[in-house]
Amino acid sequence: MPNWITKLRDRFFGFFSSKTKDDNSEAIPEKTPELEVSRQPGLSCPECGTKLVISMETLLNYEPVQCFNCGLELTIDQEKSKQSIESLRKLNQGLSEAKKVRADGQL
Repeated sequence: MPNWITKLRDRFFGFFSSKTKDDNSEAIPEKTPELEVSRQPGLSCPECGTKLVISMETLLNYEPVQCFNCGLELTIDQEKSKQSIESLRKLNQGLSEAKKVRADGQL
């Protein structure tokens, strides 16, 4: 067998043999990315930077949002946002149910 095939075979099988369940080496943890969570809902106007406060109902009803400073109107791409809006709808429903449970004194 040519030397390069032998080396390739050894590297291939060596890679998989080092990944067995009996391998006691510790996994190197991945660095967790830092996320910045906003305390204020909304987003900045892409035209002028004014903070736009957007309610959950506005998003769920696909209502356009207009910047009160520059007048730019932002709309939601319904097709691209379908899954996100559905997830938001489920969250809103869960929050409503939790509010009802709390109001009924069940918690």
